[in-house]
Amino acid sequence: MRKKPTISTEDSDLFRHAMREIKPLIHTKMSLSMPKLKKTLPRQLMMDPSPLIPVSSPAPSCVSSEEHIEFKQGGVQDKTLRKLRKGQYTVQAILDLHGLSSDDAKAALGLFLQHCLQQEVRVALIIHGKGRHSGNPILKNKINHWLRHIHEVLAFSSATARHGHRGAVYVLLRNGG
Repeated sequence: MRKKPTISTEDSDLFRHAMREIKPLIHTKMSLSMPKLKKTLPRQLMMDPSPLIPVSSPAPSCVSSEEHIEFKQGGVQDKTLRKLRKGQYTVQAILDLHGLSSDDAKAALGLFLQHCLQQEVRVALIIHGKGRHSGNPILKNKINHWLRHIHEVLAFSSATARHGHRGAVYVLLRNGG
């Protein structure tokens, strides 16, 4: 076991002198649990987030790990999608799905979107990865499929390099849930 280095009296005095006007931070209690859902969300979603994600619908064609993906619902302006694509909106929430199975990712996505709607998040970042270990971007394809069928998702686009590039998507959510 290593001995702790001893601090000389002179060094200790210098440190105290340098720190004389520093005030300690005030500690506040933080809640790590998710807040209760607002009553504005449909009752069905409060019990089970899976209705957000379609059970079955025709899947779009498979995309490669380096392929850009994007989607916008009717009524969303091209300018809005362009700003989303360029990462010009502030990301307010992030979900990292790395290493999850499809079923776990679907459940996590449902809960995440439910939380985002409850917190009135407008822009979220979902990190799905590029599927390098499987050779096929399974989660990327699933996210591409699921998000297209969620009414609360107005648009999504592959992220810029600073947020994960082709391994993540920006998601624009409907106002007020």
